[in-house]
Amino acid sequence: MADAVVDWKSLESLASRLEKPGISPASIAAAEWEKVDHAITTALDSKDWRALVRLRLLFGFLLARDTVTGNEIIQRLEKASIEAAKSLNDKSYLADFLGARGHNLHRQGYHQESIESFERAEALYEDIGDSFGALKSYYMTSLCLRALGRRDEAIEVLNNVLSRVEPDNIWKGNPLQVKAWLLQDVGKLAEAEESLKQALSLQEQIEGGEILVAGTLADLAEVVGLQGRIEEARQHFTRSLMILQQFQGQYQRQEARTKLKLAELLIREKDYDQVQRLLNEADDAIRSAGGYYDLLWRIELARSYVLFRTGKIADAIRKFRIVLILRRALSLPNSLLVKQLINRFWNRSGLPR
Repeated sequence: MADAVVDWKSLESLASRLEKPGISPASIAAAEWEKVDHAITTALDSKDWRALVRLRLLFGFLLARDTVTGNEIIQRLEKASIEAAKSLNDKSYLADFLGARGHNLHRQGYHQESIESFERAEALYEDIGDSFGALKSYYMTSLCLRALGRRDEAIEVLNNVLSRVEPDNIWKGNPLQVKAWLLQDVGKLAEAEESLKQALSLQEQIEGGEILVAGTLADLAEVVGLQGRIEEARQHFTRSLMILQQFQGQYQRQEARTKLKLAELLIREKDYDQVQRLLNEADDAIRSAGGYYDLLWRIELARSYVLFRTGKIADAIRKFRIVLILRRALSLPNSLLVKQLINRFWNRSGLPR
């Protein structure tokens, strides 16, 4: 792909700006995104697979954040770069690109497709002798299995992963965090808290791991709050949100997730005005990012619960119908939601995750 056809300098400048805090994909003019789209089209037309990989590496950092799901051009680049890696028979790039796609599919709520992407990435990593890359892809299937209600399989994967990771490996904080989610599901809140504290102590050692810390703090706040330690929970939430504010909109999904959890704490405190504000802020953040339907149905479920608690039964039912519609679009069985609601209510472990 000739430089006369594609303005690489302009593309590199755009990527550099997007890496800065406070600059979201939505704030970039359509004309600038058209340059990226033009580069993709030019590469596809000329079968310049290396140019597509170059583009994917240039903008790859966006796919690791929580703000690009609604950007059709980045989605197009993601798919095109996977085809390019296949055409080049480059298993390393293909494994990386499939793994990133698995993450984004999971964040959106397409958990079965995500599993398939992670399994393909795992096999490729094994082929090239990257056992740790394979392990990380295998580990991610536990999150998807849990979301699909296949808890026994999720636990089996997670226990296998934990048994294969050295105790001093700071990456171990990730599976320990997911272990806490599985413990919380069945009301083992003290054990979940301990697992989250272990995860946090490891994640705090990771250079540049602040976003991991922010997520684990939100989880810890939720578990602590469910045990009645409200002030301690507030402190964890405050710290989590302060970390997220430093990124100035680069992780909108994480911000929405944390505000949803804080709203659920305040529901139990009957601070409904604050709850509505937080849910609206979470909704605004997730809709501006676009496409994160898995979190959106949870926000609507919390709204339905608030309306029910405040005696607005008809409105609560309407909101719950929206929950069912969103879940149906994600191919998530509503029978699973009912089961999760009953289990969470019985175990006093919060709303479904």
